[in-house]
Amino acid sequence: MTTARPAVGIRTHAAADPSALTVGGIALALGSLGVVATSALYALSPPAAALPGFQSDLALAGAIAGARKLAAAGLVGIFSDVVMATGVLVIALELFRRERAVAAAGWIGIFLSVAIFILVDATAAWVLGPLAGMKDAAFAGFKLLFDVLFLLGTAAFGGGATLALLDELRAPMPMVGKSLAAGGVLIGLAAILASAACFVGLPFGQGVGISVALGSALFAALGVQIARSSA
Repeated sequence: MTTARPAVGIRTHAAADPSALTVGGIALALGSLGVVATSALYALSPPAAALPGFQSDLALAGAIAGARKLAAAGLVGIFSDVVMATGVLVIALELFRRERAVAAAGWIGIFLSVAIFILVDATAAWVLGPLAGMKDAAFAGFKLLFDVLFLLGTAAFGGGATLALLDELRAPMPMVGKSLAAGGVLIGLAAILASAACFVGLPFGQGVGISVALGSALFAALGVQIARSSA
């Protein structure tokens, strides 16, 4: 008579894999830190080139003067955006699984925002600088597209963050602390207002940039809390 021996070296997925929120939180934190670095590089670039709402001739001069900084910002940005988008999507899917539809919808809004900013950063890195250097007439059109996408991405981020974090404030088992959630709601509202002001022609480009930078820093902290909440 023989006795069955347990298999050696085989682990179940439950034992081997971290939770969805751990993976999502880590990716969110890392991607958000990259976006903070991207925001710093944009801040070092001429504002007329790096922010929406400036006249075409000023933007052209700024893109020529700051071509290298714009390229660096865009290069760091696209990879950071991909990592952040991955984390945001994993978190959204986990919230849908937990039947927290309102919060999940907010995180999907943030995901769409990050996807839009991939286009923004790619345009900054590989389109605006070269066109400005050639003084190509197409520069004005691409800068306008850059501006519109920047504002749309900021508005989507603001709306998504506000929706997701308001739901956190009333959740019986929140993923993040109430102080961070409340701060995120305020930044989200500021992002909505600043982007809306720019869409109607008011000079709030600096406010848009600041709201994105502050939001990225806050979401890096949120990512750490979300990862630790499921550990």
